Amino acid sequence: MKFNIDRKETFSFATITQKNDPKVSAFITIDIHQENSLSTQAAQLMFSDVLLSGAGKYTRDEFLSAVNTLGASVDVSLGNGNLTITLRASSQNFKKLLPLVETMLTTPTFSKTEITRIKSTLTNELHEAKENSRAIAYEELLNTIYGSGDRKFTYEIEELISALQRVNIQKLKSLHQVVLSQPWTCSVAGDDDYLEAFKKMISKVKKNYSIPKTIIGIHQQKTPQKICTLKNIPSKQNIDFNIGAPVPITLHHPDYIPLAIAVDVLAMWGNFAGRLMETVRIEEGLTYTIFGKVGGFTGSEQGFWRIWTFFSPDKALQGIKSTFNQIEKLYKEGISEAELTKFKTILNTQQILIQDSITGQLRDLHAYHCHQFTLQEMKEHKEKINSVTLEEVNDAIRTYLNPNTLTISGAGPVNAVKKDLQAFIKSV
Repeated sequence: MKFNIDRKETFSFATITQKNDPKVSAFITIDIHQENSLSTQAAQLMFSDVLLSGAGKYTRDEFLSAVNTLGASVDVSLGNGNLTITLRASSQNFKKLLPLVETMLTTPTFSKTEITRIKSTLTNELHEAKENSRAIAYEELLNTIYGSGDRKFTYEIEELISALQRVNIQKLKSLHQVVLSQPWTCSVAGDDDYLEAFKKMISKVKKNYSIPKTIIGIHQQKTPQKICTLKNIPSKQNIDFNIGAPVPITLHHPDYIPLAIAVDVLAMWGNFAGRLMETVRIEEGLTYTIFGKVGGFTGSEQGFWRIWTFFSPDKALQGIKSTFNQIEKLYKEGISEAELTKFKTILNTQQILIQDSITGQLRDLHAYHCHQFTLQEMKEHKEKINSVTLEEVNDAIRTYLNPNTLTISGAGPVNAVKKDLQAFIKSV
C-alpha cells in the first residue's frame, strides 16, 4: 500500500495505491465559504440536491438510474461551506462512473421543475427540524460562539424557509461557478489504473480554471459567553443540552492535541471511559448518554469544545450541576498519569482500527488532506499523541476548560426549569 499527495495550482490529489482492490472510493471536497448570509445558506441547502437533479442529457431519474445500473453511488453533501462529493464503485465499473460525474459537475441542468421540487422537499424537512432538539441545542451553542458571517452560524428555521423561496436559478448558477473556480481537494484509493483515470477526469474539469479565483472566507469567533440559551420544544420528553466554549487556537497549535486528550478524559465521544459517563450516567443515573469532543478547528480557523447530553426536565438542574462539578474538578485538579496512559492506549487502538479498513484509511487521509497537511505532518500529528506529557495536558485544561467560560444551550420542554437553569449559570 502506497500513500502520496500531489499538490497542483487548481487541485490537490491524494492517493492510496492498493493493488487488486475490488472497490474504488474517492472524495472531492471544495471549500466555497465566503461570508455567510441568509441567502447564501439557503442556496447551499439546495445545492447538493441540485447537482444530483439532472445534468447534460440526463434527467434526475435518468442520471440516478445510470449510476445505480453500475452498482455505484454518488453522494453530495454541503455543510459549513464545504462541498463534498463521495464516489464508490466496483473496480470494473469505476471508469464508467467517471463520465457521469464529469457531466454532473460541468453541465447541471438547473431545471425549474426540479428546483421547485427541491424547495418543497427542503421546506418540509425544515418544518420537521423544528422538533430536532439535539440539532437545535448544538446550533444554538455554535451561534453563541460564532458570528453570523462565520460558516458555523445557522439562521433560524423560519428565516431559512422564507429565504428558500427567494433562491433563483441565477443564484444557484453563481454558486456553481464558485464550486468550479475554487481549488479542489481530491483523494482516492484503488489500483494505479483507476487512480490515474480519476485524476484525468479532475484535470479535464479543472482545465479552464488554471488560476483559482481567490475568495476570502469570513471567520468570526466570539469571546466566551457565560449564558444559558433555551429553546422550548414542548413535544419532546427530554431536554437536549450542549455545553461548551470557544477555544482561540487552530488545528496546528501545540495545545490542540493536549486539549483534545483532556476533553476525551472528561467525556470521550462514543466511549464509556470518560469521567462524565462514569459519574453522571453510571453512578448517579441522571442520563443515558453524555459525551464530549473538540470541533471546528482547521489550519486557519479557531474551534470549540463541547459536551452533549440530555436530561428529563425534573433531572435537568441536578444533571447540569453534576456535569459542572466534574468540569470544575477537572479544571482544578487536572488528570492523572494513569488516565493519560489509559487514553493514549484508547486513541492508539482507534488508529489501529482505522488501518484495518481501506475506506477508513482514505477517510482519514482525506480529512488531513483537506487541512493542508503533508504526509510527514500527518504522521507527526498522529505520533504527537504518544509524546504528550501530563504537564502539557493539565496546562491545556487550566488554559481552556475554565467552567466560568461555558455556555449552556438547551432545547426541549424547558419552561419548567428555565429560571433555575439561568440562575445556575449566573452562579458559576
